[in-house]
Amino acid sequence: MKDIPKSKRYALGWYHEGITHLSINEYEEAITFFDKALTVIPDHPDFLIGKGDVHYAMGQYDEAYRLYQQAATVDPENYRAWLQSGIALLKMGRHEEALEIFIRIRPMNEYDGERWLAQGIAQFHLGRKEEASEALRNAMRLRPNQPSLWYYLSLLEPDHEQALRHLLRGYRIDATNLDIILEIARRLMETGHHDDARAFCEKAISLDPENRKAISLLSQCRK
Repeated sequence: MKDIPKSKRYALGWYHEGITHLSINEYEEAITFFDKALTVIPDHPDFLIGKGDVHYAMGQYDEAYRLYQQAATVDPENYRAWLQSGIALLKMGRHEEALEIFIRIRPMNEYDGERWLAQGIAQFHLGRKEEASEALRNAMRLRPNQPSLWYYLSLLEPDHEQALRHLLRGYRIDATNLDIILEIARRLMETGHHDDARAFCEKAISLDPENRKAISLLSQCRK
């Protein structure tokens, strides 16, 4: 964390309160405490990133990106600010801009599996499948406990059995990941395992009753 003058270190208490509330999904309370910390030091990059993380968790990716970029402007060597900026861009579908960031910050942390995953996702959506595969393999070596890693590896895998192995590994890490659950259901349907596919569709609907993809897949299973 960037140094804080002794006379203003009380702001750290508010910052840590914000982190605590964010960790238990109390977003309004988290923003209140980050705002208090930012009142004391308006340009502290860690305080800005913390508030950005709250907006990111709320799905407000444009505001999260603005805060991450503000932190990166204040502290150009702040790896986390740049990484989160790129990840927010991914969420907004701005894959080319995100990829530029991930490539630019690679020398700052060559061995970050989270960055390799984000880079692979950007390359996948840009149709650069071979580069995406290489990036995702690096992520698998460095940080294999990321559910999205196994989802995207499955999308690059033409063999249904191998794809399902990837997906089930991701599912064991996060049994609520809708992308993984629905891709498992789709793969099971394509291999003729309709009862198993139906069970995964029903789980997806239990997590998100309005999910159109899950509803459509379930209808196909029942036919």
